[in-house]
Amino acid sequence: MEFETLPEKAVEKLLETGAEEAAAIASLSRSGQVRFSNNQVTVVGFWDRVTLSVLVRRDRRVVAASTTDLSEEGLERLFRQMVSASRIIKPREHYAPLPKGPFEYPEVTDTFDPSLETLRDEAVGMVEEAVSSALDEGAMRAAGTFSYDSSETRLYTSAGASGSFRSSGAILFVRAFSDGEASGMGVTCGTSLSDLRPSDAGGEAGRIAGLCRESEPGRAGEYDVVFGRPAVAVLLDILAGMSSAFYVDSGLSCLDGKVGSQVASEVLTVHDDGTLPSAMGSRPFDDEGFPTYRKPILEQGVLKGYLHNTLTAAKFGVETTGNAGWIVPHPWNVVVEAGDVGDEELMSEVGDGLYIHNLTYVRFQDYRAGDFSGIVRDGVLHVKDGEPVAAVRGLRLSENLLGLLKKVKAVSKEVRQVSHWWMEWGSPAVFAPTILASKVRFTTPTA
Repeated sequence: MEFETLPEKAVEKLLETGAEEAAAIASLSRSGQVRFSNNQVTVVGFWDRVTLSVLVRRDRRVVAASTTDLSEEGLERLFRQMVSASRIIKPREHYAPLPKGPFEYPEVTDTFDPSLETLRDEAVGMVEEAVSSALDEGAMRAAGTFSYDSSETRLYTSAGASGSFRSSGAILFVRAFSDGEASGMGVTCGTSLSDLRPSDAGGEAGRIAGLCRESEPGRAGEYDVVFGRPAVAVLLDILAGMSSAFYVDSGLSCLDGKVGSQVASEVLTVHDDGTLPSAMGSRPFDDEGFPTYRKPILEQGVLKGYLHNTLTAAKFGVETTGNAGWIVPHPWNVVVEAGDVGDEELMSEVGDGLYIHNLTYVRFQDYRAGDFSGIVRDGVLHVKDGEPVAAVRGLRLSENLLGLLKKVKAVSKEVRQVSHWWMEWGSPAVFAPTILASKVRFTTPTA
C-alpha cells in the first residue's frame, strides 16, 4: 500500500475482516542520534521507519496493535488476529463509539523543520559546540546524546475522521563532570534547529559541575529549595501523567476523587495544550481523530479535570478532551503559567537551603497517596543567603507529590521548553519555570 492511502486502506480491510469500528495511524519517521562521552563522539546513527498502528472495536471490545511489517501478507495476518481477538476478550462495561467526523482541525504552526530530515554533519558540529562550552566553563569531560527526528503522520477512522500533519523535534542532553562525582547537566530542545542552543546547554552543564567541586555531606531534614527547570519538568510530567483518567481509574494516581479540590499551591496554574506553536508535543488531532485544544489541569492549584479519550470519558460520564491514546489518554504539552520573579530573585529568598537542578529515578511507594522518593543530581547545592556555597552529597528527595506542590511559594517569570529522558510519564514537553518551595523533605542512606 502507498503511504498516503495506508490508513484508509487499512481501515477498509479491517471492516471487511469483521471490525465494527476501526482506526489507523501511519507514521513515516526519519531519526538520527549522536552519542558522546569523554568529550568525543562515540556513536552516530540514522534510521528511517514506517509504522502502522491499528485499532479494532467490536461488540464493546477493543484491540490495538502496531507493526512495521507492511507486506500484504503481514497486514492481512495482523488484521485477522486482531478481529479474532476481539471475539474472545472481555467486553467493556463502559463504552462509547469513536468520535464522529469529519472535524475542522486547529492550525498548529512551527512544528516542522525540513532541515532536521537531512541533518548529518551539522549534528556532530552541534555536539562539539556543546562539549567545547562545557570545557570552557571548567568541566573536565562531557557526555550525552543528541537525538532528532522528523515525521509525517496520517490518520483515518471509520467514523469519518481523517487528517495528517508533519512534525519534528530535537533534544540535546549534556552531562558535564569536573571530577569523579561533581556533575552538572544542561538540555536544549525544540521543533527546529533554530530553537537549539548547544552552547547554552553545554555551558550550563559545565558551570554547574564547577560549582560542585567543593562538597559537604547532606543531612536529612526539611529545606527551603529552588528547583531548576529539569527537576520541575520531571515533577510536572508526573502530575500531568497522573491526570490521565486511565491512571486515575487504575489506582496509579494520587488525583483520584480530587477534581475541584485544592491539590497544589495557589501560585501553580498548569495547562495541557496540543496547539502550542513551536512545541514538541503539538498536533491538530488525537489518536481518535478528535481535535486537540488548550485545557486546564490546575488553576491556582485547583484540579480542574482529567485527560480523556472516548472510553475513559464514557466511564467518567464526561466528554473526551482530545487526549487519546487509544488505551491511555495523555498530555501533549504541559505548560506552567509564568510567575513574576526572576531566577536570581528566587535564589535570594533562600537563607539556608538547597538548589536542586535535576531529579531522576522517581519511584512511588504509594501511587494513590502520592508518596515517592527520587535521586537528586547534576547540581545539588547548599545555598546560603541566596548564594551557592558547596555541593551536597547523599541526599534523596522523599516527599508526597501533592504535599510538595502545596509547598511551592513562587514561580519564575521565565518558562522554557524542557524534554529529557528522566520524564518517565511520557509528556513530550514541559514548559517549565524554576520554583521555590519551603520545608521540602530529604533523607539520607541508612546502613
